[in-house]
Parts: sequence; C-alpha cells; structure tokens
Amino acid sequence: MKSWERRELIRSLRSKGLSYKEIIKDSPFSISKSTISDWCKDIELTARQKNRIEYLFKDGSYRGRLAGSKATQIRRAEEVASIKEKAKSEISSLTENEFKLAGLMLYWAEGAKSRCVDITNSDPVLIKFMTDWLRFICKVPEERFRACLHLHSGQNEKQIKAYWSKLTNIPIEQFFKSYVKQEGSGYRKNILYKGTIKIRVCDGNLLNRILGWIDGVAHAWAISSIGGAGPS
Repeated sequence: MKSWERRELIRSLRSKGLSYKEIIKDSPFSISKSTISDWCKDIELTARQKNRIEYLFKDGSYRGRLAGSKATQIRRAEEVASIKEKAKSEISSLTENEFKLAGLMLYWAEGAKSRCVDITNSDPVLIKFMTDWLRFICKVPEERFRACLHLHSGQNEKQIKAYWSKLTNIPIEQFFKSYVKQEGSGYRKNILYKGTIKIRVCDGNLLNRILGWIDGVAHAWAISSIGGAGPS
C-alpha cells in the first residue's frame, strides 16, 4: 500500500468517528497515535462521534484503573501475608521470663497505673494473654478476678458476657454490671462486635509490684548497651 493510500485509509476511519485506539486496532499496518493525529487534524467530528469517543475513553479508563487497583490490592495482600508469616516463624516459643516481660510491656501500655490492676481492651487475644499472665506470673487467685463489659445499645449482653467468660475463665457471677453506651450520647458509632472488656484485680500491692517491675525494665534498658544513658 502506497503512502497516500495509507493516509486516506486512516482519514476514512477517523471520519467514521473511530478513536485513535480503534484506528490502530483496525489498521492493516502499524501506525502511531502521533501520525494519526497529524493526518487527521483537519477532520471535524460530529457531536455524536465526540460523545461516543469520550464515553469509550472514560469507560475504558475507569475499568482499567479499577482492574489495576484490584490487582495492586491482591498483590499487596499477598505481600503482607508473606511478611506476617515470616515474622511469625521468627517467634518459636516464650520462656517464663520472656512471657513476664511481654506482659509487662502490654500492661505498661494498656494497664491502669493507680488504685487497681486494670487492663481494658477489645482484642480477645490480648485479653486472653493478659488473664493468663495475671494467673501464671502474678499468681492471682481465681476469686480475685473481676470483669466489666462496655457495650453499645442493641448488643446482646447475655451472649457477649458468655463469650468473654468462656475466653477468660472468669465466672459470670464475677462480672460487674455492664456499661451500655446509648445512641446519640456522642460516643463513636462503630459498634465493636464483642464490645470492650475490663479485667480488674483489686490488689494495691500487686499493682505496685507490677509498676516496680516496669521501673526495673526501664532502668535495665537505660543502663544497657542498647539504651545507653536512657531518655534525656
């Protein structure tokens, strides 16, 4: 095909209202968008043809972005799962001292620092970890444990209380009256499925012992080669 024949074919396709992508697809020879633009710059499309091309562009662009976004999400999810699985394999077991230190760090971050030993959270794994820690490390007698639920209006208190009682091995009769947040009270509207639980041990001596352990960890870090002189 001669050069002028190629040019006229491309112009003919453009005159029919085809987009540059469609022209490239239908052309029997290889051609670039810049060449099409140069050859067809004087061709005026009708309003209907312009609207059609605009629709194709937007629809194709949106679907392309959506597919790309989904593929990125899937790839990232696989990367995150791989990172977590590798990191999990790096923790094989805990010695008693490591268990003690892990619990202390959690209490340092989440626990009450006055009056009673309190730990409040909505994470079942964390709550199970800390009730086991209080039993094994702190030697808390079963009868000293108390619990209190913080729920949202509309949640099944009886069902949720049974769930936490089974998880923590704290009898339901050792639960205080639940605190229920009413709608419209200014609290967050996202409802935690199992609510939030507070584990309490009213023992001032134990609290001071835990706080002493925490001070000991901070001091040991400060004088170690890792902590150096500690925080300034």
